[in-house]
Amino acid sequence: MSWKDDTVDSAAASSPKCPNCSSNIFFNEKIGKLVCNFCGSIYVPETLMPTGTIENRDTGDAGDEESNKQEYVCDSCGATVVTDYNTSATFCAFCGSPTLIQRRLRREFRPDLLIPFKISKEDAIKNYREWVKTHPGVPKAFREDATLEKITGFYVPFWLIDADCMTVITGEGLKKINKDSAEKYNINRTIEFKMKRVPFDGCKKISNLLMEAIEPFDYSELVPYNDMYLPGFYAQRYDTSALDMLDLISIRFNSYAMNLVKQFSASEYTSISVRTRASFADNFSQLYALFPVYFLNIKYQGSNYGIAVNGQTGEASGHLPVSKWSIFKHSIARAGKFVLPYILFMLLISVPISFIFKPLGWPYFVSSMLVINLILGIFGLLVYMPLVVAHYLDNKNEESVTLDQAPGLEEYIDFQSKINMENEDKFIKYTSRETASEEIDPVLMPKGGARNPMYRLFKFILRR
Repeated sequence: MSWKDDTVDSAAASSPKCPNCSSNIFFNEKIGKLVCNFCGSIYVPETLMPTGTIENRDTGDAGDEESNKQEYVCDSCGATVVTDYNTSATFCAFCGSPTLIQRRLRREFRPDLLIPFKISKEDAIKNYREWVKTHPGVPKAFREDATLEKITGFYVPFWLIDADCMTVITGEGLKKINKDSAEKYNINRTIEFKMKRVPFDGCKKISNLLMEAIEPFDYSELVPYNDMYLPGFYAQRYDTSALDMLDLISIRFNSYAMNLVKQFSASEYTSISVRTRASFADNFSQLYALFPVYFLNIKYQGSNYGIAVNGQTGEASGHLPVSKWSIFKHSIARAGKFVLPYILFMLLISVPISFIFKPLGWPYFVSSMLVINLILGIFGLLVYMPLVVAHYLDNKNEESVTLDQAPGLEEYIDFQSKINMENEDKFIKYTSRETASEEIDPVLMPKGGARNPMYRLFKFILRR
């Protein structure tokens, strides 16, 4: 055996093994834990204590109980959808290609949960049209009947992630006593809470941001998966496991942790200077669910644009282009609201002044009115055109409609579990007026301060 082979064998022998399945485990810097990519077990690096599981799913062969399903594979983009034998597919909703390969279901397809479709295709199109009306500048191609008739109902795969979360913050806070003085404190807080069923889209073909934009779904209507909900719709097979999404999971959980800090820290102080803040997640678990979404991909000027409508709530959103000509027309129309009032203003000015020249004869009266209106008209254009140009410049760089953000912390925090906070804030000293006028950290200050309803709700929960 060569020296190189000996080195490889030695490294493999010393690699940490999963206590559950004996496969190699690797450190994941996103969550700060050791992860087994084979069975999904997660461990604390120092002790190898288990701290949750995010397992691979949907990997076995299809069984006899799934003989009533078939797959369609797009020969163009590779998308795979599952449906029953009575539902046919004629085009790919993800790329528009008509080249679909039909085959018998090969892999197991058994999610844990499902939310059934609640709104019809016609209602989905209606909701989309209403949403588009709120975004001027969208090209006509995105409102045509022939295009919108291709909108398709999909059960989109989602990973519902549970985790125990902790966030830590240190810094200095000021409580203003009056305009001349304030009390200064050292801030040191640790908050523990649980997030429940935070959804993450498991389909590469659909934008994560697009799916977040049509959240939330009403979890009260979750039911155990049953094949009877599938006829007439398609089910997208997940192609991104929860293990592959640990970076996205970590980012979203960290944002929720920082949001919680706003509720429990900033509202008690006039200003805050943050030294450190960190968040951690532990005890991961998952469920595999299908959520109803009407989806449509539209090709426009060489680019693909995705449209989605929540099949349960009717919430619509999408990546839509903005027509520069439509923006220009809208800019003219918006600034045009000032035209009629200004014409009336011109008449109110020109007529009284022109009457001064009336004793000299009607020609002088008419001429003076024309000259005055011409001067006021030029002045008006000097004001009107910059308004048009300013509105156009503000919007011309928009390449697409801005998507809504994902729901906030309050949508997924587990209120059934107690929120624990260790408050070790300590008084330091009294400060002068200059120090008391420090600006509040904008990252931490919640809108509405202590009057924020979420802040009051969390305080109530803490007092239970």
